[in-house]
Amino acid sequence: MRKRGTYRLIVALLFACVAGGAFAQQIISPVAGTWANRQPLVLDTSDGTEYFYSYSGTDPLTSGFAYDGPVLIDATGDIQVRVLAVKGDRQEELTISYRVAEQTTTDGTARRFVDSVHRNPLILYRYGSAVQIPESLRYALGDDGRSFAAGTTLSLSPANRLSRYLPCTITDGERQWRFVIFVSGGEAGVLAKQNVPFEINGWNEFVWKGERLIYAIDDGLWSADRVPQYLDRSKSHTIRWQSVAYEKGNPVQTFVLPPMPTLDVRANAKDKGPVTFTIRGDTRYRMELVSSGTSGGVADNVGLFTSATFDTFAGDAIDGTALFAVYCDGVYQGNLSADYAIDNKPPAKPEFLASADGLYARTTVDVRIVAEAGSEVFYAVSDPVPVDGLTSGDAAALDAIGVGSYHVYGNMPVQLPSGDERAQFYKVRAYATDRAGNTSEVAEYRVIIDEFNYYLDASASPVGADGSRAHPFTSFAQAAEVINRGRFARFYVSGIVELPATGIEITSNCAFVSLKNARFVLPPAGSIVLRTASLSAQGCVFEKSYDPRALGGNGAFFTLENAAVSFDACEIVGVFGASGTLFNASSSVLDFTDTGLTVQGDMYACGVSSTDSKVTGRSSRFAAVAQTAVNFSVQGGLFELRESECKVVSHLGRIAELTGTNARITDTSYLGEFDNKVSAILPIWQDEKTLMLENRDNTAAGFN
Repeated sequence: MRKRGTYRLIVALLFACVAGGAFAQQIISPVAGTWANRQPLVLDTSDGTEYFYSYSGTDPLTSGFAYDGPVLIDATGDIQVRVLAVKGDRQEELTISYRVAEQTTTDGTARRFVDSVHRNPLILYRYGSAVQIPESLRYALGDDGRSFAAGTTLSLSPANRLSRYLPCTITDGERQWRFVIFVSGGEAGVLAKQNVPFEINGWNEFVWKGERLIYAIDDGLWSADRVPQYLDRSKSHTIRWQSVAYEKGNPVQTFVLPPMPTLDVRANAKDKGPVTFTIRGDTRYRMELVSSGTSGGVADNVGLFTSATFDTFAGDAIDGTALFAVYCDGVYQGNLSADYAIDNKPPAKPEFLASADGLYARTTVDVRIVAEAGSEVFYAVSDPVPVDGLTSGDAAALDAIGVGSYHVYGNMPVQLPSGDERAQFYKVRAYATDRAGNTSEVAEYRVIIDEFNYYLDASASPVGADGSRAHPFTSFAQAAEVINRGRFARFYVSGIVELPATGIEITSNCAFVSLKNARFVLPPAGSIVLRTASLSAQGCVFEKSYDPRALGGNGAFFTLENAAVSFDACEIVGVFGASGTLFNASSSVLDFTDTGLTVQGDMYACGVSSTDSKVTGRSSRFAAVAQTAVNFSVQGGLFELRESECKVVSHLGRIAELTGTNARITDTSYLGEFDNKVSAILPIWQDEKTLMLENRDNTAAGFN
């Protein structure tokens, strides 16, 4: 009896296309790559092709093995498997190169699963069972390069009749193991097939095969004619036959051919989930699966059914043309086919294309989200969270930060603005859904937008210096450029930083924090000028030394014009030639806390000289050494000194000279060390326009 003629024709055509890649598609395992376990050889032999193989470099046909089922390739290192396909007088060879470096993983549950894969890289899935991949591993089905998903329990519909080999790759993030799942097609159906003296080909062709028998179709004449006859299968036909020795009373057998049925295909909404094929027609019809038409499909003879269900695991997608041989009371009638698709594979995680690379950014970040074609993307953004500029913040705390509601992503980028003089952390999450309703894993993008915090370390490598913690600036010139182009910049400083020989002009707000022994060295002719800007420093040393060989060396260390400075736990030392001033300020604000100021010159030395400014010293130390020395020379504005120590070492000197100033001085000591005893020298001199608002608990020594 002839059957499955259409299928055999399809197989022949496929083999004719071997050179075009069909042969490669028949090799399910192994594939190119580096694997942490030994690989099985699994081939799709459903088309009747014979295969020979070797993995020792020999000719598969003459010195290899005949393939009769999956087999373990018991080899490690660099491996080349030669596979030869033979069908009739056609031959085609393919070589697969891969590497095996056997390893396991450290996680307990994952290790048990990985070890089972080492022992047997071909897992059998039967009706009612499951493949349990630990959540600590990630898996991907097939070989299309799609993204991995978290481990889960893989199971199929109990009604599944689709048999196939399905490759699976698992990873712990460092290594990859590959194995093959063989899905058995479920319970066997009814296998009974009836023998009759005729054959039906392609539903409409009737061919008489009876020996010493005659037949009649419907009300036609009795005949033994073997010429094929056409039958209209849109209606029923009755086939009768009896012995060729025609006599009255001979037993006559009959077989009724019902109208040709249809093949109904029903799937869950959006092609997600099992697909069921059902014969719609006479109740005597049954069908047998010939080919699933999908990758790795196995044409197992599982009997005759009225319906068949195809299913695949979560994380996989299949499609094809299913081919069924149809029988009526066990008599082959013809083939029915139907296209189908099952999409249980979620789209890959969306990808973020940000305007800034890495975890840190200096300006507002634009984030674009891309996903697979045809999928819809949803995204959510956290509120900005201020973080410590020194570090990326506590990892656990950042992990715990949630995001807001999800929105449909359009074509415009998501904008993450920078903060107000503070580093801010953002978290963006996104997922994609496809037409089948599958949802991808959630992708996450993190960034700390910090346009204000920089690092400065002259001892660091200048290669790639961008001011980040990993690649700090190595010169003050780099820092100055950043300061003057923005509205604020904070620098975490390590080691000795030499300032330029020429003057430095600062026109924007800045701050310096000592990260490790920060020390700024100003050359003799150098100076720092602040105009309409602020500068704060914490834990830093600023020093300027006189060099008689260098030009300059007089003037001011800091010049302030409508500016503000604040020093906390700092040391400021200036050594000049003939004369010099540490701070020369007009219309400015100067604040010193727990800070030491020392100024020295040959002729004249002044710590702070100010006009119409506010000068404050708290818990600080001020010293001036010169022929004429003064700690503070204040004209106008406000002057406040509390819990501090002031000292002059000179021929003629004062702690402060106040002109037209409002002053407060409390809990402060004055010390004068003079080379000659001079009478009538007061530590604080003030004119009649100066208003001393507070003057208590102060002590003086060395003054007359």
